[in-house]
Amino acid sequence: MKRIGFIGVGSIGAPMARCVARAGFELTVCDTNASARDAFKAQAVRLTDRAADCVDQDMTIVMVNNDEQVKEVVLGDDGLLSNKAPGVSLAVAIMSTVLPQTITLLAEACRGHDIVLVDAPVSGLPVVAEQGKLSIMVGGEEADLEIMRPVLEAMGENIYFTGGLGSGEVTKLVNNIVGLTNLFLVVEAMQVGQAYGMESSVLANVMETSSGRNFSTEDWERGKATFAYFAQSPELIKVAVDLCRKDLTHAHELSSIAEVSCPLFDQILGAFNAFRYDEIEKSWSAVAES
Repeated sequence: MKRIGFIGVGSIGAPMARCVARAGFELTVCDTNASARDAFKAQAVRLTDRAADCVDQDMTIVMVNNDEQVKEVVLGDDGLLSNKAPGVSLAVAIMSTVLPQTITLLAEACRGHDIVLVDAPVSGLPVVAEQGKLSIMVGGEEADLEIMRPVLEAMGENIYFTGGLGSGEVTKLVNNIVGLTNLFLVVEAMQVGQAYGMESSVLANVMETSSGRNFSTEDWERGKATFAYFAQSPELIKVAVDLCRKDLTHAHELSSIAEVSCPLFDQILGAFNAFRYDEIEKSWSAVAES
């Protein structure tokens, strides 16, 4: 594989795309947001605002915000299927976090169009994405994962085959029930400690070797950099909170469909839906500067 299309270069898609370019692949960057495309003007990449322009690649990555955008990219009037020439194969990795039902819908639509499709959502924040150290959970045919592995390895250091189509999304959503809760909860915990004169680095070191261990305490400086990144503007805070709400709402839908009672998770989702953007910005800034 040499020619890679990358659709969706937002806060996490952009560093992922840069990793693909640094690995030596010929990159086509697609985004409807002109400022997102402009960030790649200094690099030797092809730029477009049409998903259909990415259908002539060896592999196309989809990293847009939500289920409706993913469907539009693949099935829309200007989507991948609209411009797909018969007899020309294309590998597609849906790396957005969406419902497994969305992956099933796309797979059915792609059947008979010489398209190899996997779901490959990622875990890790922009700081990790920039380093090419994401975790990637791949659902589909294992042979298809092996075809795409060189490209995925440019973005992630932990690549897991999780089973059939949609299983990557299920894995990601289950992970986020714990992961996203910890991301926000650690900030509240650190602020309690700071109120009593504790240094956040000391608290992080103790938590890392105790029962409070989590993503942020593993590398506290990286954790603070993550909070600082999103706290630098109200727009980025909104992106972070809205994406977390979307992922947790999807996870809650999975639990409801499976008829699994999750009373604590119910309360957590309620708290997420009640978050005010300015409150998150203030608390994340305070921890980032500690």
